[in-house]
Amino acid sequence: MSISVKHKSKPGELEFKLLLAFILPVFLVATIIKRVMPWNWGSDQRSLFAATRCAAYSCIPFVFM
Repeated sequence: MSISVKHKSKPGELEFKLLLAFILPVFLVATIIKRVMPWNWGSDQRSLFAATRCAAYSCIPFVFM
C-alpha cells in the first residue's frame, strides 16, 4: 500500500523558487565582494550564507509588486 501526497502549489510559488535560484548566486557574489572590502571587515557577524539569504529574501518581494 502506498500513500501518495500531492503537493498543491500556491500561485506564484514556482516563480518565487525560480527567481530565488537565479538571484541567490548573484547576492552571494555581492556579499563576498562586500566582505572583502577592508572598511567592512568585522562589521557583519552573520555567516556568509545567512547574510546572502537575508539580502535575497528582502529584495525578492519587490519583484512581485
